[in-house]
Amino acid sequence: MRATGIGFRARDGRRITIRTLKRNDILALTNFANTLSREKETNPNLGIVSLDKRVTQKEELEFLDRIISGRRAKEEISLAAFDGKRMVGHCHLSRRKQRDVRHTGVFGISVIEGYREVGIGSRLAAEVLGQAPKMGVWLVELEVMDINDVAIRLYEKIGFRRAGIIPNKILRKRRHIDIVVMYADLRGSDKFLQPPRGES
Repeated sequence: MRATGIGFRARDGRRITIRTLKRNDILALTNFANTLSREKETNPNLGIVSLDKRVTQKEELEFLDRIISGRRAKEEISLAAFDGKRMVGHCHLSRRKQRDVRHTGVFGISVIEGYREVGIGSRLAAEVLGQAPKMGVWLVELEVMDINDVAIRLYEKIGFRRAGIIPNKILRKRRHIDIVVMYADLRGSDKFLQPPRGES
């Protein structure tokens, strides 16, 4: 990925830039996390398990330093989507550390309200998954709440398959929610190895 990132037009016409996070993005990252934390309070279907409370810049800086360190060690791929200076999406893949499963990674993605279903999530996913084989990862796993139809459709569209269900894994607002376990085998997949290119 170019140092300046990749620019493209979302389906609603907004210009979005996808790039790696830097330490001076700490304010944007903190605001992004707290936007999701606030939505989690009002939207019980939001597929975020973490962010039970507002985070501080210090906490997010520790998180950001782990991302940067993991990227340098080729253990982590992390890309963010920006609308101007506002961070609106994040996608990451963490490589498993144990020798027997070094070819596998855990995938996650989040996009804030108002920026969903306009192509940002799929573009983030394509960019991250397209980099995974260069890191030695070809089997990718994720978990998604079974009530999150939008996310499940996105994952299936980009090549993930359902592996099974974990019943009642989430307890939110006195309601149990099942988790769908999904995976993608990236070997030989043009869909993942060739992310779409927009305007630069």
